[in-house]
Amino acid sequence: MMQRRNVIKLGAAALGALALTRYKPSRREWHGRGFGANLSVVFQESGEDADRTFSAIEAEVERLENVFSLFRPHSAISRLNREGVLHNPPEDLVALLNMSKEVWAATDGVFDPTIQSVWQAEHASPLPPAGFGTIDVQRDIIRFEKPDTALTLNGIAQGYASDQLSRLLQRRGQAVHLVDLGEFAAGDGDWRLGIENDEAQRLGYADLENLGLATSAPGAMIRANGRAHIVHPLGRAPVWKTVTVQAQSSALADGYSTALSLMPKPEIGALDFRALGIVNVWLESHEGDVIQMG
Repeated sequence: MMQRRNVIKLGAAALGALALTRYKPSRREWHGRGFGANLSVVFQESGEDADRTFSAIEAEVERLENVFSLFRPHSAISRLNREGVLHNPPEDLVALLNMSKEVWAATDGVFDPTIQSVWQAEHASPLPPAGFGTIDVQRDIIRFEKPDTALTLNGIAQGYASDQLSRLLQRRGQAVHLVDLGEFAAGDGDWRLGIENDEAQRLGYADLENLGLATSAPGAMIRANGRAHIVHPLGRAPVWKTVTVQAQSSALADGYSTALSLMPKPEIGALDFRALGIVNVWLESHEGDVIQMG
């Protein structure tokens, strides 16, 4: 599902070297795969068996992929896209769709998960997506109100998964931790992450403690029709080369970095960052200029 995020991390807009918190010798690190991307988790061991924590991380990634992965035919989102209705949906899907509606409303529809119908179209100029306002989300049922609707949560689900892994570590007593799933979710500790572009030029850095960080780079992957992989619902071209967002959660950072890459500076400046849970934003223009807002 999340191959585009792996491309971003390896190419344009990689989030650079993290400076580890002040660790004691009990620091543990786990590496694996999740959502089509490399996954690493660093934490300070605090009594809980680290191997059991590693197994719990793997199980949580598997559980979340069975909800959000478009590459798994029997995932919850794949069944919803195929049938147009999903009874007794997983709580995670309901929660993330409700969060996505908040981002959709705050960005005046620029963030629109129904853009999957554009991705699926073979022609270069497909019809506009159904619009996220046509998705009926209830605790016991999710329903598409228009035919030929399809959802993708690729612009926010990886951040949500990072948050869920962070919460898992908190529950297991590993309060000092950093989750890296392309998007970052930090627990306690002094974490500093460098922000770099595809030329390895440092754009800035972010200090994280119980915050999330995500970068979107529309040009990191080009579709077959020659257009950027981050799609505006009205077909407009991306405005920024990269956008990095620091927010109260990794999911919010992920969703807003996706949306803001399609929005001009005046529209971004009109957003109430505090109310939306945004802490800082770094905008890199196509000419290489960097604007920090927050």
